[in-house]
Amino acid sequence: MILAAGLLVLLGLGLFVAGILTGATALYWGCVAACVVAAVLLVVARRRISAAASGGTPAAANGAPAATPGQGTAAPAGATEPAGAAAPAGPAAPPEDLPDPDVEEVEVTDLLLVVDLKDEVLVLDEHPRYHLADCVHLRGRTPIPLPVDEARTDGFTPCAVCEPDRNLAQRARARRHATGT
Repeated sequence: MILAAGLLVLLGLGLFVAGILTGATALYWGCVAACVVAAVLLVVARRRISAAASGGTPAAANGAPAATPGQGTAAPAGATEPAGAAAPAGPAAPPEDLPDPDVEEVEVTDLLLVVDLKDEVLVLDEHPRYHLADCVHLRGRTPIPLPVDEARTDGFTPCAVCEPDRNLAQRARARRHATGT
């Protein structure tokens, strides 16, 4: 589909050039139509790719409703669920279902203290925030330890839940107060 969309864009380009050379408005409209069809093909291809990546079925990508587990299937007569098969009690949302937290709003004075610190923060691969060790967004995941200045340089921003910049600034102030500087 992507190849067909590319060919349609090239056809549209050819129609546009022909329209410029001849002055025929029908060729301009042909260019617009070819580009619209190419855009529709790209949208359909994108939806199919995202449906396949998220584990959706091809039927779901084509607009047909996907069968849900238990729909249209019945347990055999006399079959019972094992005694220990109940869903385990735990948090309502698994850690990977938690959305990324907001960015901590940092005071300028805290930011000036934190910007060059080498204190360790924790980051998650493919997630934009850095955290402290006790943050709820780290539960059940494997964090990567980084110095805060490196995390900031790499584009990570502070988590609004555990507020690492505020806490690190308080620690830096306490260290300065303890050393008397």
